[in-house]
Amino acid sequence: MVTVGGASESRPWLMILFSIIMTLLAATGMGNLEVKTSAFDLWVPTNMDAYQNFQYVTENFLSTNRGTVLLYEPRDGGNALREEYLAEALQIHKNLTTDTFSPSGLGYNDICDRVSPELPCDVSNILMIFGYDTSTMRTMADAGVIYSTLNDLETVQNLPMSIYLGGIERDADTDLIVGAKILRLVYAMSASNTTHPERPEILKEVNELEDTFQDKFYWDFNADSSRLANIRMITTKSVDDEIGRLIKVDSVLFVASIFAIVFILCCTFIKSPNGAVRSRFVAGLSAFVIIMFSIMFAFGMMGSIGVPMNSICIMICFVVAGVGVDDMIVIENFYSKALEDGLPKGKRMSEALKHGGLSVFLTSASSVLAFASGTGLYIPGIVQFCTCGSLCFFWIFFLSITFFPAVLVLDQQRVEANMAQCLCCCCLSGSATAPAEAPAKTDESTKKELKSTRAGEMLTPLLTSSLGRMIIPLLCVAFAGANGYFLTLNGTGLSVTDVVPDDSYVVELVETTDEFWTGRLTRGLQMVFKGDHYADEAEVTKMMEYFTWVEDQWYIVGVTGASSGHWYGAYVAWLEANGLNRYTDFHDHLADFLSEPATKGWRSQVTCTTSYETCTEIKCAQFPIIQSSAIDTAELYVIEVEMNDKVEAMGFDAFNFLDEFGYADADSTIELSTLQNLSFALAVVLILMVLLMDSGAAVCIFFCVLFIDIDLLGMLYLWGVTLSSVSFTGLVMSIGLSVDYNVHIAHAFLHGEGETLQERTKYTLDLMGGSVLKGGLTTFIGTVVLSMASSTAFRIFFKICFGTVVFGIIHGVFLMPILLGYLITMKPSIMKGSTVAVEP
Repeated sequence: MVTVGGASESRPWLMILFSIIMTLLAATGMGNLEVKTSAFDLWVPTNMDAYQNFQYVTENFLSTNRGTVLLYEPRDGGNALREEYLAEALQIHKNLTTDTFSPSGLGYNDICDRVSPELPCDVSNILMIFGYDTSTMRTMADAGVIYSTLNDLETVQNLPMSIYLGGIERDADTDLIVGAKILRLVYAMSASNTTHPERPEILKEVNELEDTFQDKFYWDFNADSSRLANIRMITTKSVDDEIGRLIKVDSVLFVASIFAIVFILCCTFIKSPNGAVRSRFVAGLSAFVIIMFSIMFAFGMMGSIGVPMNSICIMICFVVAGVGVDDMIVIENFYSKALEDGLPKGKRMSEALKHGGLSVFLTSASSVLAFASGTGLYIPGIVQFCTCGSLCFFWIFFLSITFFPAVLVLDQQRVEANMAQCLCCCCLSGSATAPAEAPAKTDESTKKELKSTRAGEMLTPLLTSSLGRMIIPLLCVAFAGANGYFLTLNGTGLSVTDVVPDDSYVVELVETTDEFWTGRLTRGLQMVFKGDHYADEAEVTKMMEYFTWVEDQWYIVGVTGASSGHWYGAYVAWLEANGLNRYTDFHDHLADFLSEPATKGWRSQVTCTTSYETCTEIKCAQFPIIQSSAIDTAELYVIEVEMNDKVEAMGFDAFNFLDEFGYADADSTIELSTLQNLSFALAVVLILMVLLMDSGAAVCIFFCVLFIDIDLLGMLYLWGVTLSSVSFTGLVMSIGLSVDYNVHIAHAFLHGEGETLQERTKYTLDLMGGSVLKGGLTTFIGTVVLSMASSTAFRIFFKICFGTVVFGIIHGVFLMPILLGYLITMKPSIMKGSTVAVEP
């Protein structure tokens, strides 16, 4: 540090140029940076079963889980099964499935989910009972058989109408359907061209069509006052787009936050008297450069090493601004002290970095390692965020000991040249007469008395009194204990509405679903069996036993195969119709069954070891069934584990697949992941402090940071924030911020002056108390701006930052000096030979 400080003072322009070149070289990788917005790709653990199962299904089956969902709700709140509403819904269906209106000239029929071009698209909605024909619908309405048809499907064919209808109204006596408030229309789509034998990707065309759907059937339809209903529409791409829109919507707030932080920093650098000369307001503006450079470095390195970024990574900009400014305040504080002590040129910055540099290194290293601990998780979104954070903090440290010291040296040259600082070529107001400089002192052991501050004068009596030294630690321990209890009550999970803007139509759609489906969602679940056991009667019997067990579970509706049946039942019926045996003839006729026009559609549920035309052995197969449960990942996780454990216990190489199982897996591990990574980060902080400073002080810092984390976790419960990927990233960030407040105080206390505890405490608060409070103030100002964010995710981040600042200052400024006071009483040797007495 001393060498770097000397280089910054002797060759400031060269140091600045070196910093810029190194940053720009790293930033060249930004051209390769990939942005991820897919919720499944970001927040589902890659080491969990659900993710692996998703990959297996995607790679092995023709059918996909991509699709468009429309909710059709009458504007007058009436019965959606009335004739005029059904007629309009049928017209919407016709327009959506037959029009060619995408930029690529494709329509729904070109990219719908189907296994062969001559087969119909996979469409799932209640309009199927009319054959998607308006005249048939009107005939059924006139005959009064619409409701009887619906009830027959539900009672006779075990097809739950909650798949297609929301807000179902039933007769009180017969429990039969007599009305519904909303229609649910589902249109499956494929990101692969299923008409091509090699299934080339056509994701670009699918995305274009989904965009057009959104414009045509959401914005345009609802803007037409003549329409009878409102449409709520969601596509796979629209959810991803809304997650990505967070960056656009809240980017202004993040910029405003950074401006606020830097402005407060600049204001703290204003000196008086003769402010136009002595103040470092303009030098404080270099914080913008440092913040931008660190972000450029991080994004460039991520692009170079192939780590994508996501919308949550934008929060790093704010974190970097808050912590980077704290480091600048510390370095400027020690540089100003070196000037006040009258050190000669060439030694000022060396002395400043000798003391302040170690403190900055400890806090920066803690932040880098805390973020690095999160890169070991298997949740891609967290890995990307933590990678970005660790790289940013590393470069903030680099620039804080190279670029910023050089800027300070150049600014001091301006002061000594008696020049008023200028901004945009306009001199700031104030006297351009510099104060008389104290003569440089050749004896560096001669120090000027540290200027007294309000923090030192007001807090020292409280922190050194017998009552204060007893009450404050007890309060902190009691508060941590209460929050420790609250954190055990906290839940887990994050809704999709939390990671999109509040004004998103996704929020409206989810709220509509919750209202009309009463918190329960009916889904299609796939039971996937690997291998070929269908010619073995014992194995088939056992498989049927599993199906029976599944159908008896409370969360399953109907029977295996739902309303359309499943491929195995259809194949057995086909074999028997042709006079063949279901076991001995099973393999010999698979190719015929999967190639005939009438049965070709079952390819969506079967994958062969060879082509369908030559199929003699099954690689894997799936059996659909309807699952219904609350929109609750904890409940889904229990269902996933129970079903998978059962099928594995029966000896099958099989699994049960549902998209939502991925999010259930993520939430099931978040508590353990949070505990493991916070523990690891705390251990890293302890080890780092023990290696670089006194072990007793390291323990004090450890407990302060531990109390801060416990208080934050308890505060999350009281503030209604559950544990999730978003809150996890905030908690990792809190380690870096909270260490700052404590390390700076501890370092100043251990290396300070004073023969009594009161003198040492006052010296510490006079030297670093103001800097810590200023750093907390700048972070707090930026945090308040984030409270106006447009999404729950960013407001969660605000709450964690707010708590970190408040708890960090309380523990750093109030508790840390008291703990260190007890420490030096027990271990006076840590004060470098000085004896510190405790005054009565």
